[in-house]
Amino acid sequence: MIGRTLGNYFAFRFAKTMLAMMVSLLLIIIMVDFVEQVRKAAESSDISVIDLLRISALKAPIFIDKAFPFACLFAAMITLTQLNQKLELVVVRASGVSVWQFLLPIGAAAMVIGLLVSFVYHPVAVLSFEASKDAEVDVFHQGHRAHNGEVAGYWIRQDEPAGSSIINARIARENGSLLDDVKVIRFDHQGRIIERIDAASAAYEGDHWQLSDTVSVGNDNRPVRAQTLDIPTKLSRDVLVGVTADPDSVPVWSLRSTAGKALLSGGNPNPYLVQFYSLLALPLFLLAMVLIAATVTLRFVRFGQVGRLILGGILSGFLLYTITNFVTSLGSNGIVPPLVAAWSPAIVAILFGITILLHQEDG
Repeated sequence: MIGRTLGNYFAFRFAKTMLAMMVSLLLIIIMVDFVEQVRKAAESSDISVIDLLRISALKAPIFIDKAFPFACLFAAMITLTQLNQKLELVVVRASGVSVWQFLLPIGAAAMVIGLLVSFVYHPVAVLSFEASKDAEVDVFHQGHRAHNGEVAGYWIRQDEPAGSSIINARIARENGSLLDDVKVIRFDHQGRIIERIDAASAAYEGDHWQLSDTVSVGNDNRPVRAQTLDIPTKLSRDVLVGVTADPDSVPVWSLRSTAGKALLSGGNPNPYLVQFYSLLALPLFLLAMVLIAATVTLRFVRFGQVGRLILGGILSGFLLYTITNFVTSLGSNGIVPPLVAAWSPAIVAILFGITILLHQEDG
């Protein structure tokens, strides 16, 4: 059985390598975004470098959110390769420690990191990105503040006394209560189209939408223009907030309630549920990356084909990531259940890694 000191040593080596990789990636993204901010500020002389660095630093965390699986894969490969090169794993194996025992602390560290990413890092990154939008408004005096909930391509369905309607807007602001470039399709109870309305804007007034500068076309195909037009609604303001949120911009503890709000408003709740289950499955996904790294690095000492094996590990990691994105897109569109879409790739990858290691180590 592996001792606590040795286990902590392996876990610390892995965690230190992964942290170094993420910090390096974070700094690279900050520098790239800073160059873009400098380009935007080229025509303004009153914008300081500190303000531009602050915007870039606030933006960067959300962009490396999806990079943690690859960082885990590379960190595990680097850690195990270094331990092999220094013959530390040879000594450990000679003392009777099996591959499963010295992989246990590394896998446990990966799962703890996954939990911290899902429940600590991701919510902080979301808040940081929203703060970067506010900072951009303050510095460049353009756009709208992040807490206004601005999204593009807004859709919402609502019931009406005469049937139902679907509302589409090019831009939704103020958490969905202000809409720009609005199109409304109204249906009767049999699902037949009875009217189409085009409006320059719409404002949520609690019990109705107030449309401005409208053109209505009914079954007689005659356009009717009006300065304002009211459409009744039973939607609450909370529902409007829910359907304007991007799944990646919602903290893990708010995803299920946001999915419920999207369902009530006639939207698609599956992207929020897939994101929720994906964040819960992240520890297993990182564990799968550790096992993939182990399958291609533990044979280094015996066969010396480090280049080919490491390339195989990288390709395997990218393949797993691609398959995961494909399956989660199926879940987001309701083709497979969100729980299955989020958890199945990680579980299958873990079983695959265990099978390969069993074949390599135990024949």
